[in-house]
Amino acid sequence: MEDIHSILINVLSNIVWLPVGAFLAYIGFFFSVRLPHRALWQVKDPANLVICASTSTTTNTGVYNRPATGIGQVRALALALRSLHHAYHKHLDIRNILLSTDHLQERIESDLLILGSSKTNAVTARFLELLEDEQPAKVIDSLIIWRIHKAGGQWVDQGAIEYEGSAMKRQVVNDYGLIVRAYNPFTSRKRTAILFSGSHTYGTVAAAKFFTENMQGLLRKLTKDGRKNFVVLVSTQVVEGYPTRMKVERSYAW
Repeated sequence: MEDIHSILINVLSNIVWLPVGAFLAYIGFFFSVRLPHRALWQVKDPANLVICASTSTTTNTGVYNRPATGIGQVRALALALRSLHHAYHKHLDIRNILLSTDHLQERIESDLLILGSSKTNAVTARFLELLEDEQPAKVIDSLIIWRIHKAGGQWVDQGAIEYEGSAMKRQVVNDYGLIVRAYNPFTSRKRTAILFSGSHTYGTVAAAKFFTENMQGLLRKLTKDGRKNFVVLVSTQVVEGYPTRMKVERSYAW
């Protein structure tokens, strides 16, 4: 009887402590994983997040023109979705994945994730244009321009540094990725826009990879004075289409 009594006590103890353990595990996960990812993305309405990828090519099928995005944008999106899932889980609803040739209309006023350079994504071009007076980065085709001087409170091109990926034997071996997280300039509502762009397609992957895997330490530095918007330029070596040895070249917050 004493053995049965001990067994029953152990069973009841396990039943009581099981939900307590699960709750403590969830609290640990929330503070160590979910909260840091939410601080990174700052998405206000994840259920209506709009993803706008560049239109890298258009194929004539004989019946219609079929637009498609590039490999860099696809890989960047995969990295972003994994991080977004950690941040928002059940609140995240990824239904609005559009190409830059699609008409965003009222959806442009939502939280935005923009993929690709201004060369192939008109939304990127307009986004950077609207922020041109507030931050130092500009993009012209495959060239990323980082302005370092101001005159009369305005950024000027004089003395700006130019960054462009390089290729060898028709393969990209070095590239640059541009990350921008800022308020959405297309709306007066409190919404966030995040841009992953590159000098070439692998720079876009590098931007997403650095943002989702390495941004936490730099984020604390950039936002320590209450600043919420930032732009970061990273360099990367490209090995068989994969970005490696990423390094922060420039950063600015406002």
